[in-house]
Amino acid sequence: MLSYVWDSRIYRFSLKSKIKELEETNLRHAGERVIDLFFSPAEVTEERLRTYRVAVVIDVLRSATSIALALANGARGVIPVSSISAATLLASQLARDDVLLCGERDGKLIDGFHLGNSPADYTRERVRGKTLIFGSSNGTPSVVKSSGSGAVFLCGFVNLPAVIDSMLHESELYPLAVLCSGKLNRFSIEDAVCGGQLIEQLKNRLDGEPNLNDAARSACLMAKDCGEDILGLLNNSDHGRYLVSIGMESDLADCAAIGVQQVVPVLNDGKLVKWEVS
Repeated sequence: MLSYVWDSRIYRFSLKSKIKELEETNLRHAGERVIDLFFSPAEVTEERLRTYRVAVVIDVLRSATSIALALANGARGVIPVSSISAATLLASQLARDDVLLCGERDGKLIDGFHLGNSPADYTRERVRGKTLIFGSSNGTPSVVKSSGSGAVFLCGFVNLPAVIDSMLHESELYPLAVLCSGKLNRFSIEDAVCGGQLIEQLKNRLDGEPNLNDAARSACLMAKDCGEDILGLLNNSDHGRYLVSIGMESDLADCAAIGVQQVVPVLNDGKLVKWEVS
């Protein structure tokens, strides 16, 4: 029979290793123009994300597009949650007529929810004056995970130029984390390319060359290789093909339209709201 014995020495060693990792991260960040990109949320801990002054969460398909559109159409705010149970619990606690349950699982509307994750759902008639509780498979869990960073922006192709403009208003931009939401904690090419475009365009508008990690450099190369055919990219991506298979093909064109949205969702006290110059 196997038995397991608690060894406080192993625990202390593990704790010291974690503290050392965070201290080394902080030392690397200190005084440096650091941009780190992560291809999926599985690559980074909440503790490490707290060391970044700014975090940009990328979710091309489809949360960034839907949430930006909801705010543009008059939603009061969007509360991101990481699970269906968290969404339904919060809705029951708020118990207000001006609250909508929104989100998806496996790309489809959740039973009992008011709206899914299709940008077409977020019309002015449906969302104006409402508070949205939003639970998606990839995007909103990434926002929740990043919430300990100094400032958190939500980005897709649709609001990419506006996100960059907003970031440049930050008094302190570095260290900067770019977190690709991916698909179920795995790599997704559309988020990587969007992250690469963000970094490349940001570099063009900043003085001096930032210090990029390998993932950030790789994303920049992918962005250059992709060029301007974003719709082609989405049509050929794993997640894009899946959305087409469940009848959501029109969403791809909505999510591929670069710069059509001027709204930048920024996390403020647990709620995504429209970014404004402070």
